[in-house]
Amino acid sequence: MNYDRPQELLKPVKRRFITLTFVIALMLELLPLPQGSNRWLPDFVALLILYWSLNQPRRIGIGMAFGIGLLADVVSTSMFGQHALAYSVGAYLILLRQQQLVMFNLGQQALVILVLMLLMQLLMAIARWSLGATLPGLGYFLPALIGALLWPLLTKLMLLPYRRERH
Repeated sequence: MNYDRPQELLKPVKRRFITLTFVIALMLELLPLPQGSNRWLPDFVALLILYWSLNQPRRIGIGMAFGIGLLADVVSTSMFGQHALAYSVGAYLILLRQQQLVMFNLGQQALVILVLMLLMQLLMAIARWSLGATLPGLGYFLPALIGALLWPLLTKLMLLPYRRERH
């Protein structure tokens, strides 16, 4: 698999497409999945926050990440604000070094995404722990690893509708 960034010019990204990706990711949260499958599924909303913050920083920033995080809290019926906090911190950290990160190849980006996904999951665990929940085991962080492994595939899929045909 080639981990290089695409070299061809891309069409501009439409706001509708960004919205559609988040709607689909939030709908994935509503799917009735077999017991235990959520132990390995990555947080697709978090992956999209990181993806769009990296590739469209003027459209998806900290405020938008916070708002989408509140929606994710409502959809997943979790503690109100935990996703909002984690997503806004993740978006902030991406935006801090966005110009450098966009130049990384997909393998290097996946390592950064791994660290950010781990940090976001840790923030959500601390938020729940502060209200009396027990601390999760190491298996709680497995979805972050799977999300980082899916990063190159996600990036390739998100670029498909926007490639210009070569003449």
